[in-house]
Amino acid sequence: MALNSAGIALVVLAAFVGFLVLIYIIKLLNKIVVVEQGTCVIVERFGKFDRRLDQGIHVLVPFLDTIRTLKWRYTETFYDNNIMYAGKKNYKVVQKEYNRIDMRESLMDFPLQSIITRDNVKIKIHPMLIYKIVDPVRAVYEVYDLAHCVEKLVQTSLRSIIGDMGLDDTLSSREEINKILSQKISPVFLNWGFKLEKVEILEIFPPATIQEAMHKQISAERVRRANIISAEGYREQTKTEAEGDSQAKISISKGEQLVSITTSKAQADSKIIVAQAQAESIKIIGEALKDFNVEPTQYIIGLRYIRSLLEIAKKCKSVNIGLPYQAKIMGSIKKL
Repeated sequence: MALNSAGIALVVLAAFVGFLVLIYIIKLLNKIVVVEQGTCVIVERFGKFDRRLDQGIHVLVPFLDTIRTLKWRYTETFYDNNIMYAGKKNYKVVQKEYNRIDMRESLMDFPLQSIITRDNVKIKIHPMLIYKIVDPVRAVYEVYDLAHCVEKLVQTSLRSIIGDMGLDDTLSSREEINKILSQKISPVFLNWGFKLEKVEILEIFPPATIQEAMHKQISAERVRRANIISAEGYREQTKTEAEGDSQAKISISKGEQLVSITTSKAQADSKIIVAQAQAESIKIIGEALKDFNVEPTQYIIGLRYIRSLLEIAKKCKSVNIGLPYQAKIMGSIKKL
């Protein structure tokens, strides 16, 4: 009977030892850590930083080594009824703890930030940044909640920068805002093992009244430009038409001038020809009248005088004409 009790005790002891060995093996298996490329793990021993594990397979000492987690709180943005417009955005704060620290570049998106400009206009700004954790030890030990601290630092820096700018400057100076913001927050981030790669202002939302006024201003500006373009077109049209009329009148005047010159020249040439013909006829008449001792000029004058009398007689019913002629003949010609 005693042997049976001793055997039972040995079996129980062996089972207990086997159970402890099983727990140790399970613990040991849990202490085998596989670290992917681009990530790392921070290991503590007795609550104190011991080492950093990069990509590869690593074995931790059971009951001695523990993995330090990275607290990360971020804001999720979701939309009611999938409507992405004003009044439908909702935000939810999520906090997680990560055993592995991602060393790759990543994007951090922030909710809309309400900021008052220098001219007392309340606007909403949607910032985002691209970051990379370059020193995971600092990221774990230098700050309690890295993501929350980054969000608040970006928020306060934006309020400081935009608070010194007017609404128009804010809307037209995104690159300048990005540059100043990056210069202000980058040194602080480096102290936290957090490198800022790029910061951007995605959207700027002025109040509805300001947006309506801006739309009216843009419409008025477009109408003004259209009126200016129409006036310039009318001016160019009037100028072109005036230049065309002027050129047409100049061309007509030159044509009339050319016609007058040509006509005058033709008349002068015709008069010269007539005069030359008359001179030749007078010369011939003079040669013929030499035998009668009569001057050719008197002959021609007499002929023209007689022709004039005939014309007068044709146009008048009765006329008395004195004939001052060498023959001293005075008479009356009556046309019946």
